[in-house]
Amino acid sequence: MESSKFDEVVSKYRRILNSRSIEYFASSSWDLLEDEWREYLNLESLEDVIVFVNSSDNLVSADCASIPHSLRDLKANLKLFEYNRKCVENPSDLWRQWTGTTRDGLNASFRTISSANGLVRKRIKAKKQHEIDRIVELISQIQIFQKDSADPIDSLVDIGAGIGHLSRMISIHNNISVMAVEGNQQFTLAANSLDEKLLLDSAKIGSRIENFNVKSTPIRYTNFVTEDLALKIDDFAVNSAILVGLHCCGDFSSTILKVFQKSEKSKALVLFGCCYHKEFQCFHFLRPENNENEREISENTSFGKSTVFPLSKKWENVEIDYLLREAACHNNENLEERFLKQKIDLSRYARSYLEKWIWKVSELPEDRNIGMCSVKCIENQTTFEEYIRKAMANRGNHLLDKVLQIIPQSELSAHVSSLRSSQFDSFEVLRCMFAPAIESAIIDDRVELLRENGINSRVVPLFEPSISPRNLAIIAYK
Repeated sequence: MESSKFDEVVSKYRRILNSRSIEYFASSSWDLLEDEWREYLNLESLEDVIVFVNSSDNLVSADCASIPHSLRDLKANLKLFEYNRKCVENPSDLWRQWTGTTRDGLNASFRTISSANGLVRKRIKAKKQHEIDRIVELISQIQIFQKDSADPIDSLVDIGAGIGHLSRMISIHNNISVMAVEGNQQFTLAANSLDEKLLLDSAKIGSRIENFNVKSTPIRYTNFVTEDLALKIDDFAVNSAILVGLHCCGDFSSTILKVFQKSEKSKALVLFGCCYHKEFQCFHFLRPENNENEREISENTSFGKSTVFPLSKKWENVEIDYLLREAACHNNENLEERFLKQKIDLSRYARSYLEKWIWKVSELPEDRNIGMCSVKCIENQTTFEEYIRKAMANRGNHLLDKVLQIIPQSELSAHVSSLRSSQFDSFEVLRCMFAPAIESAIIDDRVELLRENGINSRVVPLFEPSISPRNLAIIAYK
């Protein structure tokens, strides 16, 4: 991936990328598009636009001639920066993609480990089951890969373990000592409770289930993750350890990369990023009362000081700011479901339209993009005024009277469903076209950081993206 070329393409369209849906009406986002793009979007159905955005050859088979050349060229350029998101088909394909070699004797397909066993399936959603089944297979492959080395794998550390589903399954199926680290004490307590219940249930009926025997559960502790975790890992592992981070938000992933480099006994890493726009995770765990300040801190982080991007020398002269990293979190595989399903979330049109009026009554930065109450809007029932009063019941309440006074009564009494806009949707879909390339650049930066420090690393699409959108795994080994 050529970083300078990426920067050139993104910089050209930065005004579009910086225009979020909440500001669509307030900032006249539609006018940011080129004339021929607006003409194309007005003529084409939203369904055809989605097909174009998601097509692999950047052409719409129905009528490619109607697509502006500049838009097609942009799509072709963005594809050059994207990692392949089509998930691995089977264990053999997984082995080939992360090792670059082939191997006989692997299972023909991924085992349905978590979904096949009622004892461990409790409270695990289908998405998590899919992720666990594939990660367990990957851990098994890493164990095989490292088996004949001087430092065979004997330990695994699950960082950001939540209530412990992944670490619990690995402990059961991979015959490996597991340490689970979680920053939220309530999650750790819930995980310990599930562990205890599993041990009791296993003692009663586990012997009647084939290939299922719970001998031990993970060691769990609550701690905010810093680079000092490397010392704990080296104390925990006998020979060497695998670090696993499943969907670690923002600069939490950056910290895990530092831990992996610093830990002498950490020989392999499996890392999935998430929520790339978030920074300073300590505000969640150490001072939760300051969570409200996180957005302001993140958005105002100056270029060159971000703890998310850039991390490597390759990308050090490229800027991917808060808004671009936020855009990278979109999931294009489910665009049809989001924009074309029957029960559309009407509140997003109302919230964006309300923002336009807020900008008219206040120029204060702190009054922009306020996080308001969620409101369920019913087709042809909920009026705009009803939406405003419910949305501003908590935050933004100080602006409520001013907003209601300036909006014409005819608009206040109109149904929220009347605010639905095909141009609004088309603009959002077009903006989503950039998401895979931006996400790929962020991931490539992390991979290059590892490579610059002499660590082998690859990017593998481990999950089905329509099930788990953040499906790209960084798999690294020393």
